[in-house]
Amino acid sequence: MSGLLGVTDYVVISLMLAVSASVGLFFRFTGGRQKTTHEFLMAGKNMSIWPVAFSLMATYMSAISVLGLPAETYMYGTQFVMWMIGMPFGGLVAAYGFLPVFFDMEVSTAYEYLEKRFGKMTRTIASLLFTVQMIFYMAVVLYAPSLALNAVTGLSTWTSVISLAVVCTFYCSLGGLKAVLWTDVFQALLMYVTIIAVVAKGCIDMGGASEVHNIASEGGRIILFNTSVDFTARYTLWNSIISGMLFSFHTFGTNQAQIQRMLSVGELKKAQMALILSLPLILFFNIFCFWDGVVIYANFHDCDPMQNPASGLSSPDQLMPYAILKMFGHIPGLPGLCIAGVFSASLSTVSSAVNSLTAVTMEDFIRPYCFCKRLTESWAAFLAKVLAIGYGGLCLLLTFIVANFRGVLEASNVMFGMVGGPILGIYSLGMLSLTANEPGTLIGLLAGFLVNAWLGFGSYAAKVPIPALHRTTEGCAAIANKTFHIAAETSMNETEPLFDMGLENVIDALSLTAEEDRYILPVYKISFMWFPVIGCLVVVIVGYIASTIIGIWKKQDVQPESFSPFVRNLYFKNEVQKQHLNEKIYPEIEMNLKKQNQFKNVNNGHPNAIVTIS
Repeated sequence: MSGLLGVTDYVVISLMLAVSASVGLFFRFTGGRQKTTHEFLMAGKNMSIWPVAFSLMATYMSAISVLGLPAETYMYGTQFVMWMIGMPFGGLVAAYGFLPVFFDMEVSTAYEYLEKRFGKMTRTIASLLFTVQMIFYMAVVLYAPSLALNAVTGLSTWTSVISLAVVCTFYCSLGGLKAVLWTDVFQALLMYVTIIAVVAKGCIDMGGASEVHNIASEGGRIILFNTSVDFTARYTLWNSIISGMLFSFHTFGTNQAQIQRMLSVGELKKAQMALILSLPLILFFNIFCFWDGVVIYANFHDCDPMQNPASGLSSPDQLMPYAILKMFGHIPGLPGLCIAGVFSASLSTVSSAVNSLTAVTMEDFIRPYCFCKRLTESWAAFLAKVLAIGYGGLCLLLTFIVANFRGVLEASNVMFGMVGGPILGIYSLGMLSLTANEPGTLIGLLAGFLVNAWLGFGSYAAKVPIPALHRTTEGCAAIANKTFHIAAETSMNETEPLFDMGLENVIDALSLTAEEDRYILPVYKISFMWFPVIGCLVVVIVGYIASTIIGIWKKQDVQPESFSPFVRNLYFKNEVQKQHLNEKIYPEIEMNLKKQNQFKNVNNGHPNAIVTIS
């Protein structure tokens, strides 16, 4: 498959990288020129709504999603699409339940809230978990798509990795959050072009969308209402809806990368509007990703590339780039444009991680613990830029390590999965429970983390087999008259990152297992879709019980602002009403005093005072 990209394709990919880099240069020499951390890390808190909405969408998705969601649909059907029913509900709860707290408490990072609600130890532990999680995830997001594209297109893996890492570090360190936000807009558009182009061309080639749907239905790919209550089933209606809601709630309500973007608009209502606008953008994107999988299946339903030796594929994540080359290989530049879209998805995720890690390191580690309390703003901004360069370099370094040790990929996969649920649990305790205190919450966090780690690493080590849907090669000219009925089970790892589908497809090649009858501990067979739910519930239940017991001896003072508006209105109604009354009365008193002074000035022969006083 190598050598299928032409000169025009490489030019298009290079242009995408050049445009992304130029955005960083632009914001380095315009506006505030990134001379303060307020400008560099928070974009001056004057960003407009639409670029933030697109950035929220681009950060939410990744190259793993662009490659993984079509592969999941091709292999297991469309049941997971019901995830999109729960996703908007989680986003709305985050917008009106959690986001107001971050604005009311005027925090600089999502984890600063945890110190104000619980204590410094909780903030430090949560920040550390986020840092370790994101560092490994950056390496996976950078390396895995490059490896998949190399296998299909012949595009050098390390040329791709180094180019992406250098460009990403360049515009992150020069242009700060503003550059990241505006490059996200550009990259999001390229991502849309890629997924829409595959759907459009695939439907045209098959004679229309209805024919594609018919073929997929006959092949058992259209699955929407699997109402099974079996917790070991990979996808069901219930785990799809619940995980979609929980993922959205976690991402928009607790994740630093997303919180930082919403804080950059400066006002709560604008942040809520940006979040709400991002929801249809995400839904639209996901619908086309799932349709990509359906279209790819329809186009190759009688000649499965995974089983056809002529295709050279070894992993389902290679299906998307394979389809791109098959559909657009005869059109100069179009394969390059689509691959630029895949790279854009990698860039948007890595740049978001670099920027958020810089903010967390600066605000949660250096400022609270650094001996240099009188660090000037200019030096702080310089240090933040150095950190951005450092994280970009660390990402590249870890990519080389990941490439040599396959187990690290699975380990980072499990790590991503076992952190998100417990983190959501501690925020839920903090914002929704008056009883929760720091010792009890930390006990709950430890319990949830250990349970998720046990489930994640245990299921990976057990190599739980997963049944794939039927595929055939009876239409392949290369191996005619041979049909493979894949009723056997794949040994792909089921422990994938929290809510972000497809990573196990990227890191595990499709292979058949000969150990179908071996004993596996039943708990390891639980679908990965339930892992975040289990982790969150363990933290909430254990944390609440521990806090209740500890609270008998240790009382705590709480501020109404540290709780969700839902809780404030329920338990702090009088305090909230008093605060709103003061906010209403004091401006009126001030206005009345101004009017009195105005009339006084008029009576004293100073009519011009009427013009100057508003």
